[in-house]
Amino acid sequence: MTIKSVAVSALSLALATAAHAVEPNINPGMWETTSTITLKSAQFSMPARTETNSECLTSEQVAEGQAFLEQDGDCTFAKKDLRADGMDYAMTCKTPEGGTVDLNASMQFKGESMTGTMGTPMGEMTMNIVLSGQRKGGC
Repeated sequence: MTIKSVAVSALSLALATAAHAVEPNINPGMWETTSTITLKSAQFSMPARTETNSECLTSEQVAEGQAFLEQDGDCTFAKKDLRADGMDYAMTCKTPEGGTVDLNASMQFKGESMTGTMGTPMGEMTMNIVLSGQRKGGC
């Protein structure tokens, strides 16, 4: 499982599981999302890696909590607070190798944009992810 797929899976599961309680403030349309991943430890740090993706989000996906989702991973919540304007959560995801990864995240939804941060300790290493997204128009 790649670092990006862990991050996307965590966000995906978080939105999908919590969607029925509160509809996120995310407007449907063509969205461009960017994630910047950094890995740091006492011994070394890796340069930040940034990835950008585009996706057409429908009103149904938003209403069902399927916005920005890429369904892969086996994750469970330790804590979750979903609001129309964002979400804070902690979760544990199983890796294909049989281990686990603990994630803490905070997301903000602003209709036409979204921002967020995710972090996880990985032994002596820490992974941090900064997320941002912008609605670019209709699909």
